[in-house]
Amino acid sequence: MLIDMVEQYDEEKKALFRGVWERTLLHLAQQQDHKKILSFLCKVGIIDIDEHDKIVVFGVPNEFVLTQAKKFFSKALKESVNEVYNEQFSIKFVVYSKFSTSNDLLLDLKKVLNIKETKHSEFTVEKKSIKKELSEFFGILFDPKFTFDTFVVWATNNIAFSAAKAVTAQPWQAYNPLFLYGSVGLGKTHLMQAIGNDIMARYPEKVVVYLPTSKLIDEIVTAIKSNKLTNVLKKFDDVDVLLIDDVQFLADKDKTQEIFHNIFNDFQLKNKQIILSSDRPPRELVHIEPRLKSRFALGLVADIKSPDFETRIAILQSKLMSKGEDMDFNLLEVIAKHIKENVRELEWALNILLSRKAIMHKEIEQKDVYECLRTLGYVVEQSSDATETAIQSNSKSTKNFDALVAMVAQYYGISVQELKSESRKKEITNARQILMLLAKKYFTWTLERIGDHFGGKGHATVIYAINNIEKKVKQDQDMAHDYEVFVDWLGK
Repeated sequence: MLIDMVEQYDEEKKALFRGVWERTLLHLAQQQDHKKILSFLCKVGIIDIDEHDKIVVFGVPNEFVLTQAKKFFSKALKESVNEVYNEQFSIKFVVYSKFSTSNDLLLDLKKVLNIKETKHSEFTVEKKSIKKELSEFFGILFDPKFTFDTFVVWATNNIAFSAAKAVTAQPWQAYNPLFLYGSVGLGKTHLMQAIGNDIMARYPEKVVVYLPTSKLIDEIVTAIKSNKLTNVLKKFDDVDVLLIDDVQFLADKDKTQEIFHNIFNDFQLKNKQIILSSDRPPRELVHIEPRLKSRFALGLVADIKSPDFETRIAILQSKLMSKGEDMDFNLLEVIAKHIKENVRELEWALNILLSRKAIMHKEIEQKDVYECLRTLGYVVEQSSDATETAIQSNSKSTKNFDALVAMVAQYYGISVQELKSESRKKEITNARQILMLLAKKYFTWTLERIGDHFGGKGHATVIYAINNIEKKVKQDQDMAHDYEVFVDWLGK
């Protein structure tokens, strides 16, 4: 099989394929935009030249790149191959997953095409002023550490990663809107920030704004109260690329949804780029207008799923490398076997352990890892007989109740303090009552303990709350969906 044979190539054959690919690229660059070539073909290479059937076979890292390469480069690549190698040859694309990382058959396209990083200073003083004003107004800046290079790619986020790269190569053209979704802690925000950072580097004259949905809601509510909504909407007129994180928090915010619908339509009409993220796909968003959900799905919808065990190890190693640290591989295995769903928690675990290392002035031991996992809410056993059992049973169900409370608060766009307050707002009351039901059903808490946890609620109040939410879950489809999301998070 061809894919297996590639691993057996000697240096002479590899050099031949690289030479043909380099000449093809140089010819292609005479007709195609360099940045477009760099974005779509940076992980593409020649893996075979079939002299009998007269075919040059190009390897691509995944199905997404295969689709894009066929769409944008089939004809142009064939013409270039015919020009630089043999006019009788055709071309073929096949998925070669090893091109997802570095490989001897891949070329440094920046070097081949002589693409140099340049600082653009040609945009006007007026545009600079607008960028500065918007940054100060919205108050949300991009974190430079969030780049494509620091984003660990695995099989179940590859499509989202490739789509994000495509958007930065051709904003306003590739996918508009781009809708990314996945569970908490899998890197949606990292990927969105990487898009923003890359677009600003490529197009410094463009105004790029990143807003968590909670910030967007705050801005609109404040503007309405102060009769300055028109002023806020005018700010969006100057934005070229808008990134809105966690759009599920628009649920039940009817006025904000209406206003955002108008902003969204305006961006579409003016061909401005929109990137959105959520914890679920558009069709599963609850308490959000159907007309908004349909618009969210107009471009590309890409999901990010949890990484497998080997990838979790790679993520830990990547994080350690970026911090200039090292850790015993066996300890990384323990962490990766317990933390299965949340990439963010992998980094939290490393941060806790590295802090302990710095404070104690000694290397990390296995007991430190177990203590760290307990701190994060995982059930672990240090005895060798019990360890595997703990690993197999350990899932989101073993996380502590505080972690669940934080997750529910984030889900509804409210604070933990509000959940424990006396507020009777609908979304806060529903969230609080759901947590009370979960505490009784899945954590076997007593009514007294539940009441104490939520600000000293009385025995009767807790009973009423639990009975009330059980009825709602049975009668209200959206409430039932929310409840199942939290049960699923617990792994029940």
